[in-house]
Amino acid sequence: MTKKLTSEFNTRTQPMRKHRIFNNWNVVTKGWYIACPSKDLGKDKVLSIDLNGQKLVLWRTKDGVACTDGFCPHMGVDLAIGKVVDEKLQCFFHHWQFDKEAKCVHIPCGEDPPKNLKFNSYATREKYGHIWVWPESKTNEEVLDIPGLENCDLIYSFDKTYERSCHYHITMINGIDPQHLRTVHNISIDMDIDIDETKSNHIEFTLSGKFPTATLQERMGKFLLGEEYSYSMKYADGCLAALTMLKGAKLFNRFTLPELKMIFAYSLIEEGRILVRPIFVNKRSTGLFAPFSNFLKLFMTKRFFKMLQGEDGMVYENIRFNSTSFLKLDAPVVKYIGYLNKLEDSIWSQTKSGE
Repeated sequence: MTKKLTSEFNTRTQPMRKHRIFNNWNVVTKGWYIACPSKDLGKDKVLSIDLNGQKLVLWRTKDGVACTDGFCPHMGVDLAIGKVVDEKLQCFFHHWQFDKEAKCVHIPCGEDPPKNLKFNSYATREKYGHIWVWPESKTNEEVLDIPGLENCDLIYSFDKTYERSCHYHITMINGIDPQHLRTVHNISIDMDIDIDETKSNHIEFTLSGKFPTATLQERMGKFLLGEEYSYSMKYADGCLAALTMLKGAKLFNRFTLPELKMIFAYSLIEEGRILVRPIFVNKRSTGLFAPFSNFLKLFMTKRFFKMLQGEDGMVYENIRFNSTSFLKLDAPVVKYIGYLNKLEDSIWSQTKSGE
């Protein structure tokens, strides 16, 4: 029996507000989406992926990774059963060959390709150990740099991908909702919020406040991390979130601690199911103790993430998000929803935004 979506409950007694893009399962915004780990695509290998409701194929060329629609525009054969020939993708069925721009460059029978072929290529990048795909053939946008790590030599590790049953726009609210730190995680910090919107497709929230001392947990936090606690969330294209923890933290209020950083990359599986890919990232240390330092930064990032993941999961596996009863304290969430609703939808969308 198919599981009923939360949006299908209480439709008359608790009607939900609909948005142009926010929490809209039919819209895929222009942005960078993870196709697969880089190690999964070897030389001359053709890899089929399902991404945001699209069937795509990937293969490597001397210039990088090529990505096109997944079905041959001739008779619709799955191109993943084909092979790479002279850096071209050759269909298994009739041996039509396509270049990385999705142009048919060879048909064995000698005829010219039809002029009305419906076949698209997609821009790709490799970063953080993954292959990323943009839902257009070209873009000037780059995969989001985590603030503070621009042009740095990076270390990274991956956690297991996991699913959630609500839209990723909802799970991304987690980082800008300081109220839940108190109610869910028992961390009572009154936080000031600074918002940066220097790019139309990016938005960054910095939250900071002084550690209280009412509970033993709070006193331990102040002792270990210093007088204040601060973190930031930077969002890109409504599908990527970069988290920076321990901003300005000082061990025993004396020794500056390294910031801990990670990225959450999101994609749609189907309505009611999303995929979340956590990636732990930091600047590569150098010197005698570099191996230990590099290990410790990634290990501690993962520990912080795991500490909060389970409790938050209970919320996002059982939520029917509505946006009709916000408080003044919810102003960052309102700002975030407004940012999302101004983004551009892509050709991968099932409907145009607003329909």
